Amino acid sequence: MPSMKLSAVYAVTVGETGFDIVLRGGLPEALDMLAELGFGGVEYNIADPFKADVKALGREAEERGLGVAAVSTGLSYLTYGYSLSDGDEGSRARAIEFFKRYVDTAVELGSGRVVIGLARGRSGGDREGAMRRLRSSLESLDEYASGRGITLVLEPLNRYETDLINRFGEALEIARSYRSVRILLDTFHATLEERSVYDLIPRLGEMIGHVHVADSNRLAPGMGILDWERIVFRLAKAGYRGYLSVEARTEPSYREMLEKAAETLLPLLI
Repeated sequence: MPSMKLSAVYAVTVGETGFDIVLRGGLPEALDMLAELGFGGVEYNIADPFKADVKALGREAEERGLGVAAVSTGLSYLTYGYSLSDGDEGSRARAIEFFKRYVDTAVELGSGRVVIGLARGRSGGDREGAMRRLRSSLESLDEYASGRGITLVLEPLNRYETDLINRFGEALEIARSYRSVRILLDTFHATLEERSVYDLIPRLGEMIGHVHVADSNRLAPGMGILDWERIVFRLAKAGYRGYLSVEARTEPSYREMLEKAAETLLPLLI
């Protein structure tokens, strides 16, 4: 049987955000809900890693028996505009500083994974230059992360969110160039960009470092057309033993979204 756990993404913000695929609001209440519904962990999407109360984040999760699935970073891009491919060298340097602090945060939280999603940026019309700058940033972060035992999980995103790294083949080529980089498989993005999310899983194999789950319409697993038994089986066969982290539109409500995800996935993880 697959030794995977279910988690969900919670937003650690410094203000309001329009990001509607993460849990928001009071942290104790959100974590109580996850624990009550049988989730095994929480993924923290942190806007500013220098301002986050990391000890409190770790304590609140631990008190409820929750692990920290990953430290996610997309809110730094949405809040401040920092990216690892930024054409402004000062801004890119700040993004690298943020990511080093994210790595330290992951160490403190016992997570082991830092997500590279939206914070890799967009090309701004200069894709070649953006990719060159992104690779340069990854070179700076690779040694830092690998020296601390942290995996950087690179997430291919659909073409409507960025024009940098939409396809998993390109992501694999990049990941294999670095010691610390693996792939984040997001089932929603994969459904949009690949022929088959099911066939993609064995192709990625041991390079899968983390998994985000949402259905074909980005609603909770079980509210679209994806075959979750097939997905979980293929992940287990590929040797994946991490978290399935729910990052789905919070509809009809936070609780109903989480209830549906738990109802769909938890029986498959026993």
